[in-house]
Amino acid sequence: MRRNPAPEKISDGQLLTGHVAEWGELLTSLQEQVGLTVLVADPLSGASLLLQGALKENADAHVAVDARVCADARDLAMAIADAAVGAMAPDALGWWQGSAPPSSTAGLRLRRRLHEIGMETEQLQSGQGEGGVLLRRALELTMELAAGYVPLAIDHLGVMLSNIRVSAAREILDALRAAGQREGRIGLVLVDQPHGPITLALGDPEHPLYRAGQRLRITRPTADRVIQDLAITKPMVRTPIALLRAAVDLAAGVPSLTWEIVAQAGHEGDAAARAVEGWQRIRRANATSVRQQWDELRRLHPAAQALVAAISLGIRPHGIPAASKTVDDGLNRLRDVGVAWQPEDRTWAIADPLLASFAREHAPPWAQRRRAGTRVRASRGPTDSLVA
Repeated sequence: MRRNPAPEKISDGQLLTGHVAEWGELLTSLQEQVGLTVLVADPLSGASLLLQGALKENADAHVAVDARVCADARDLAMAIADAAVGAMAPDALGWWQGSAPPSSTAGLRLRRRLHEIGMETEQLQSGQGEGGVLLRRALELTMELAAGYVPLAIDHLGVMLSNIRVSAAREILDALRAAGQREGRIGLVLVDQPHGPITLALGDPEHPLYRAGQRLRITRPTADRVIQDLAITKPMVRTPIALLRAAVDLAAGVPSLTWEIVAQAGHEGDAAARAVEGWQRIRRANATSVRQQWDELRRLHPAAQALVAAISLGIRPHGIPAASKTVDDGLNRLRDVGVAWQPEDRTWAIADPLLASFAREHAPPWAQRRRAGTRVRASRGPTDSLVA
């Protein structure tokens, strides 16, 4: 969902505040040329900007792909090949993608170079052929174009793999593992979500990716963590501490939303009131898109709206009026597309604070009554609850 207004680019100080430790670990991983690093990132944790910044800081030559544009291995192969050519043979990118004449000098030079080593390009350029084969060719192309070691980062890969067949996801991960272990020429950085398919594969003895690399956890920063990191980033961040703390709490730790609240905060009143004013402005600006997201939940899964409402109100998911299997299926579907996630085992949360806020205000009557009853029981204290 596109939010407006939103900064086009978070400044370095904002990028690092709340993620100073993870930034250092990610840079170390890239510098040490680890074969495979899996970023296990909370939804909307700022991992994408952190990864982009680290790649630019560490190496001139790197290949970065956003797997959200990919539906299968064929799409992923073409995206990797396009990114590799764009990063390491940019003059030939137009020819590679078909937007430049076939007689392009840079294109013909690249074609000749690849054909000399027996690498055919036509199928990979057009996307014709079996997806797994194309993916392996794209990885070979990346290694051939690189003068030496090259990092290959695939953002949102876990979300993509969660929405395809298990066997197809396994084939993709197997091809990536093989490339990462081949001559140490590619350093893979794969971005997954907690409990995602890549994370689970690392711990599955039956999976080709078992113990094939290291994990780096990227969580949503808490208010205390953000304030702690200010000791390092303060020269770049001049936001008052009280305002920043209030913004982090309202944004549920989402970095981009935190800084939007700061930017939209009022100029009068105490810090909490100013932050709330900024939050309300953002909610009004995004009301239409959030409403559309809420309506689209109906098509995602029959229980999706009820589950989002319940989770947003603090009601346990299995408390909704639906069969247990329906609830489990709905939760898995919400997690696969990134709408809901598990901050801890046996707990659920809605990823987007704006959607959660909307759901609390537009929950069905049964959910509102269930929430009211919970509040009444809590106000009676533990003794009264036991008696009741």
